[in-house]
Amino acid sequence: VALYGVEAAGHGVASGKHAATLTAGRVGVLHGFRSYVLCDDGGQIQEAHSISAGLDYPGVGPEHSHLKDSGRGRYRTATDDEALAAVKLVARTEGIIPALETAHAFAALGGIARELAAERGRPVTLVVASSGRGDKDLATLLTHLDAGEPAGAP
Repeated sequence: VALYGVEAAGHGVASGKHAATLTAGRVGVLHGFRSYVLCDDGGQIQEAHSISAGLDYPGVGPEHSHLKDSGRGRYRTATDDEALAAVKLVARTEGIIPALETAHAFAALGGIARELAAERGRPVTLVVASSGRGDKDLATLLTHLDAGEPAGAP
């Protein structure tokens, strides 16, 4: 079984406006424990950004740090626009509105499936742990989706 996590890339990791702690962070101390954090060269914690309030945090728990360091977990990113497009796709095809946190995982599914299929030489089955319902995110979704189609919208 392969374990994947998908981090919030916000406006893109290169923009500096993201919450991709495992992808672009470094080891530091936040709230009394050593883990990966978003920080500057002096160790000062930097602000994180994600369209999802649940992912807008400059650190990650020690479990994910261990999974990354041990190689047991693989981590990818999805931008705000990719998460919004995934919400629309899942709503249209499955009839559910996923939470924005989970939408990041849905956004990365295609790439992960292709990667694993290539590694194994066969199609693969993926399971997504859905972290919640999107009804709590409706105000955010309506604001961003009414403003125009996000990049990559289906």
